[in-house]
Amino acid sequence: MEPVIKNVKGMMSEGSSVARMITLDDNPPTCTLTYSHIPPGGTSSHHIHPWEHEVYIIEGSGTLICDGKEYPVKPGDAMYIPPNVDHYTLNNGGRGDIHRIEINPLIAARSGGARNQGGKGTGQPPVIRNVSELNRAVGHVLLSGKDGVPNYVMLHNDPMKPGAVSHRETGGHTHAWEHVIFVLEGSGTLVCDGKSYTVSKNDAVLIPPKVLHQWKNETQHEMVRVTYNPLASEAAEH
Repeated sequence: MEPVIKNVKGMMSEGSSVARMITLDDNPPTCTLTYSHIPPGGTSSHHIHPWEHEVYIIEGSGTLICDGKEYPVKPGDAMYIPPNVDHYTLNNGGRGDIHRIEINPLIAARSGGARNQGGKGTGQPPVIRNVSELNRAVGHVLLSGKDGVPNYVMLHNDPMKPGAVSHRETGGHTHAWEHVIFVLEGSGTLVCDGKSYTVSKNDAVLIPPKVLHQWKNETQHEMVRVTYNPLASEAAEH
């Protein structure tokens, strides 16, 4: 099976602030991925629903409001917003647009999404963790099952250096779960079942389950990625 690769530039309609990157049409096993930006003074949708969000802030800063409580957010923040929490993000950081990616379980798209202006929530606080807090000697997991996430973990992969090749000895690896990936910086080559694909900044990628895959950085610059894996992947090496 071939991977799905889409760039924000090709998916963002003129005048729109949202790009649906990985959708139900792509047959993702676990989650969809959306890219969006929020202008100064603007907000994300104000709503409440029975599924969670996982959000990564690429650029900009502002305030996440959950059940009336305010939490500052900034670039590099991973956010887990639990189910049944009234929430929205306000761009009041004074640093231009907030650019972010958001992951939702499939039920969100299948239900058509939340269409409300919030409501009474459980009061459960969000989890917010910045990439600067990662101990790279230990791992690159930003959000895990220990944080209460019910469907997928969020990884901030180690920057891939020029000339680096993943799983060099075996020519790649395969596993029973998929990867959903967003390229934050740089570009590289993704090899799936022996076929090479170029991936670049602002690409969203879906690697299907049980596909032999390998990453190569054949450029002169680092490649940086955020990866989402099903929760079941925690029992194995990422």
